[in-house]
Amino acid sequence: MTAPIARREYDLHLHRAYLRAMRAVIRRETTPQLDVRERLERELAEVEAALAALPDDPARPMLALARTLGLDDDQVELVWTAVALAANPPMRVHALELDDRASWGATLTLFTRMVELPPDRARALGLALVGDHPLVRRGVLVIGHGDRVTSAWTLAPARELIAHLAGAPRRDPDCALLTVPATVLHDDAQRAAVRAIAEPLATGEHLALFVEGPALTGRRTAIAVASAHPALAVELGRAPTATVLGAQLRALARETLLTGAIPVVVGLEELATDGAADERLLMLRQFVDDLDGPVVLVSARAGVDLGARAPAVRVTWPVPDVATRVELWQRHGAEVGSAQALATRFPLGAGAIQRAVDSARLLHVGRAQLDASELLAGVRHNIAEKLGTLADRIAVRQSWDDLVLADDVLAQVRGLIARVRHAHVVYEQWGYRAKMPRGVGVAALFSGPPGTGKTMVAGLIAAELELDLYQVDLSKVVSKWVGETEKQLATIFDAAEAGHALLLFDEADALFGQRTADVKGANDRYANLEVNFLLQRIERFGGVVILTTNLDTAIDKALKRRLAAHIVFPQPDDDERALLWRRLLATDGAPLGDDLDYDALSRVYPKMSGANIRNAALAAAFLAAANGRATIDQDTVMTAGRGEYLSMGQVLSSR
Repeated sequence: MTAPIARREYDLHLHRAYLRAMRAVIRRETTPQLDVRERLERELAEVEAALAALPDDPARPMLALARTLGLDDDQVELVWTAVALAANPPMRVHALELDDRASWGATLTLFTRMVELPPDRARALGLALVGDHPLVRRGVLVIGHGDRVTSAWTLAPARELIAHLAGAPRRDPDCALLTVPATVLHDDAQRAAVRAIAEPLATGEHLALFVEGPALTGRRTAIAVASAHPALAVELGRAPTATVLGAQLRALARETLLTGAIPVVVGLEELATDGAADERLLMLRQFVDDLDGPVVLVSARAGVDLGARAPAVRVTWPVPDVATRVELWQRHGAEVGSAQALATRFPLGAGAIQRAVDSARLLHVGRAQLDASELLAGVRHNIAEKLGTLADRIAVRQSWDDLVLADDVLAQVRGLIARVRHAHVVYEQWGYRAKMPRGVGVAALFSGPPGTGKTMVAGLIAAELELDLYQVDLSKVVSKWVGETEKQLATIFDAAEAGHALLLFDEADALFGQRTADVKGANDRYANLEVNFLLQRIERFGGVVILTTNLDTAIDKALKRRLAAHIVFPQPDDDERALLWRRLLATDGAPLGDDLDYDALSRVYPKMSGANIRNAALAAAFLAAANGRATIDQDTVMTAGRGEYLSMGQVLSSR
C-alpha cells in the first residue's frame, strides 16, 4: 500500500501547488477574472479536502519525514512547493510571474506569495533556513545563496526526495544495501558479536559503532542481521579523495534520512593514521557528528579514532572457527579432506572463501570438481592480488641439507619453529594465553653480516611450517606521503594474516630504526609515528614475521623487547666454510675433480660468507664449461674464488 497512498498524496500536493501559483498570479491582475478565480477556489477546496481525508498512515513519506525532523506545517508546505516547482513544469510559468528567481528553485518570496503567509510565520521560516536545517544538512534540499537576502535564496530538492515522495524511491548508486544471504553460518563467537552489534543499534541513540575485524569475514552480513532497519553502506576504498567522499557521504546522509536506514561506512583502514594528514577523516568526523542516530563504522584495523563527539562503541568481529570454515569450504564444493586442510591452514571468512573458490574456477576453467591444490591456488591468487606490488611470494628451493650453521644457532632456529608449531598447545590447551600481555604471533630478528644465511633460513622455516613466504619490498612500502606508509603496512599485515603467510622484512633497519627522542621537525615526528604503528601492528599480528638486518644496533629497542627470538648469524669459521664449499659445489650431475681441497679453499678465502661461496661455486661451474674442462677442478675453483674475493674488495693473503 505504500506506493499508492504516497503517489496519491504526491499528485495532490503538486496539483495544489500549481493551483496556488495560478491563484496568486490572478490575484495580482488589475482586472481579475472572477469566474476563473471562483473555479480555482472550488478546485483548490476539493484538493484540500482530499488531502485532509488521507489517513494518518506511516506509509506517507512526508508524514514520516516531518515526524523524524520535527518539521512544522509551514516547513512541510515549503518542501512540497520546491518539489512541485521541480517536478511539475506547467507550474514554472506561473511561478516566474511571482518571482523571476523561480528558474533556479523555489524561494521564500515565491512561497509567501503563493500561500499568503503572514509576516511572523514568514520570518520564522526564514530563520529556520538561515540556521543549520537538517533538510539542508542531510542533502535533501539544496540551497542556492546567490543573494544576501534570505527570502531570495533558492531551494532545489534532490532527485531522490522527489522519487521518495512519489512512492517510487531510487537508491543512490553510491549507497549499497546490506543484505542477509539465504543461509548464514555463524559460530558461537560470531553470534555473540552479532548481539553486541544489535544492542546499541536498537537504542536508536546517536553513537558511533565500530565493527573491527578482517575483511571478507562477514562483517556486513552481521550488521544486516543485527539491525532491525535496512542498512546502507558506502566504501572508503571507492572514495580516494575528499571530494568523492563528500559526495558519497551526502548521498548516504540523504538516503538514510529518507528511508530510516542505518548508515554504514566501510573501510576505515583506508584512512591515514594521522587525521591531520587525511582530509577524509575530518570529513567523516563531521558526518558522524551531524547525524542524530547510530552510525556503523567498519574497519579491518582496530582502534581507528575519528575524534568525533558521538560516543564510541567497539565490537570485535572474529574470524569463524575451524569447524565453521570446514563447513563453508564444503558448501562451496570442496571435498572433506581438502576442506579440513584449507580451513586449518587459512583463517578465512565466508567472503574470502567465496572469492578464493571463484578465483580457482577462473584459473581452472572447465573443472567440475576443484581439488585441494586448485583451491590453494585460488587462495594464493587472492593474497597476491591484495598485496599487489608491496610484497613478493618467494619460492623456497633449498633444503636443510644446504644449510651450514653453528650448532647453537641451528638450535635457536629449531626453537623458533617449535614455538610456532606448538603455539596451540601452549597458549590454548595449557592456558598460557591468559598470561600474554600482547599478541601470540611470533616476531624474530635475524642479524649478522651479509650472506650468512638469514634470508635462506627464513625460507626454510616457512617451508617447514608449510607457510608461504612473502618478502616485503620496502621501496614500494615506504612513502613520502604522510600516513601512506602505515596504510601500505596495514595492507601487508592484514593480507598475510588472512593468507597464513610468513612475512620477511629484509634490511629491516630501514623501517624499524631507532625513534628520535629529540624531535626537531615534521620528518622526525612522522618517522616516529611509523615505528609506533609497526610496533602496535606486530603486537597484534597472529602470524610469523622475520626481520633481517646487517646492523642490529640500528633496530629500535622497543621492538627488540617484543621479539620472540633474536638470532645472530656469524661469519662461518674455517670448518663451516669448508663444508659450505663442499655442499655448494656438489650437485647430482656436477663433474667434480678429485683434486678439490675444500679446507684449502676455506683458508685462502677466509672472509667469504655463504653467499660469496655460492657465487664462486657457480662461477667455477660456468668457467669449467666455457673452457671445455672435463671436471670442475681445484684450479678452476681457485680462479673463480679469486674473482669473487676481489669483487668483495678483499686482498688475497700470501699463504
